Amino acid sequence: MKKKSVNNISAELLAAFLDGNATAKESKEILNALSDDAELRELLHISQSVDVELGLVPQECEFIPMTAMAATCDESNYCSLECEKYILQKLNIEFDEQLLLQNALQNGWQKEKGTALHNVGRHLESKGLVVLRRYKSTIDDIANALNENESVIVAVDGGELQGNSVEELKEDILIGQIPDHTVVVLSLDMQNNTITIYDPNSPNPSDTYSIGQFKDAWNDSTNYLVTITSNNMKAYVPKPIDLSDVELTEDLNELREAIAENAHEIWAENRQAEGWTYGPQRDDQLKQTPDMVPYSQLPEGEKEYDREMAMKTIKLLKKLGYDLIKREETELYKVLKQRIQSSDQEFHCRRCGNVIYKHQVFCDKCGLELDMDWDKNEK
Repeated sequence: MKKKSVNNISAELLAAFLDGNATAKESKEILNALSDDAELRELLHISQSVDVELGLVPQECEFIPMTAMAATCDESNYCSLECEKYILQKLNIEFDEQLLLQNALQNGWQKEKGTALHNVGRHLESKGLVVLRRYKSTIDDIANALNENESVIVAVDGGELQGNSVEELKEDILIGQIPDHTVVVLSLDMQNNTITIYDPNSPNPSDTYSIGQFKDAWNDSTNYLVTITSNNMKAYVPKPIDLSDVELTEDLNELREAIAENAHEIWAENRQAEGWTYGPQRDDQLKQTPDMVPYSQLPEGEKEYDREMAMKTIKLLKKLGYDLIKREETELYKVLKQRIQSSDQEFHCRRCGNVIYKHQVFCDKCGLELDMDWDKNEK
């Protein structure tokens, strides 16, 4: 007996899609159906949730898209720069547009594909403004910033903000949610449920959206919020990235003590270079501190501080989507090593001259996409 189908998509075909066994034609059929069938989308969501609960799919931590590129849809990819210029003009701060771009390129803030989210606001920092970057923010956070007369930049999915729901749904399913655009929030009207923004892509001086539509687009950046103020005296409230959902394997846990001890060595070396020495009590005038001792002689409380910093650094790497690979004769390491050594030729990035290896997709120095046909470049 044939299983129940939804929108002419059989349960067998949906199962094949979830298992990665659907053909390209079948996958396209499912994606087209998902775009206009709420029941099918709900069924897909339930199926994926059940797989996670049964342990068939490992439940990973939620990745923070810190290195995602905020870029416009044209060839310039300067939406972040345009947002920062807008704020500088609003604050009557003089700037040279060419110098801003030059600084962005020299410092690596501006890459071929745009500006990484963690670099949004660097131009404003260089002008002496106070810039705070936050993930998992809320509409209330935006409202509070605007009430304090702060400027606000957010990262969004540009297509979703414009209402291109069908194509964005397909893209979210295939490659995940990707923030690719920045806008400046101008005002928030909670009574009428609207938000007004400056969008570098828009020909209008401002555009107004429903808060719901804005939030759908903003969610793709894990609600990334950049606030800007000239008030250096405002109370600073630290809000580090939440790492509570990150679990480390035993081999990574073993790194903790090594990193903690080396961090103390770096701290002590820097303090010695500044003239600090050991003293039974901290004395800033004499530059003496009881912590100027080997790591093994530190009080347990001081060790725990270093351990926590080490552990959270490792967790942050995983939260940002990176994996640490131990250099030993594992199969993965062998593959990576062979990939690097497989070419007997030396290639260079055409923009910055950095040495690049066969199979690289992006230059690891300037970020240029390497669209070279490697086979044709071989002798």
